[in-house]
Amino acid sequence: MITETDQTDKVFSALADKSRRKVVEMLHQKDSSILELSESFSMSFQALSKHIKILESAGVVTKRKEGKFVICSLDHEALKKSLQWISYHSNFWNESFNKLDRLIKKERGGKRK
Repeated sequence: MITETDQTDKVFSALADKSRRKVVEMLHQKDSSILELSESFSMSFQALSKHIKILESAGVVTKRKEGKFVICSLDHEALKKSLQWISYHSNFWNESFNKLDRLIKKERGGKRK
């Protein structure tokens, strides 16, 4: 059973590579075949297919067959869950830093040095 944490780890791992991030950016614009995507990269079709397989394993990309072509689509839900994770932690740290700032100001009597 894959937990939500495992899925988030897979998404971040998949997005750690700049070529895979570029694939995500391209698929954000429109669904594309692997052949169409490969035209924007200086790597073999097989290498790009491996990158797409990693994105698919992370749940970021889905594939479907249309005739003789494999069409890739972006799965926004997987990205949304990762963004929620980032937002939660960002809010936590921002609030923690705001509390620290208020405490420092209180200790200094409201004066900045």
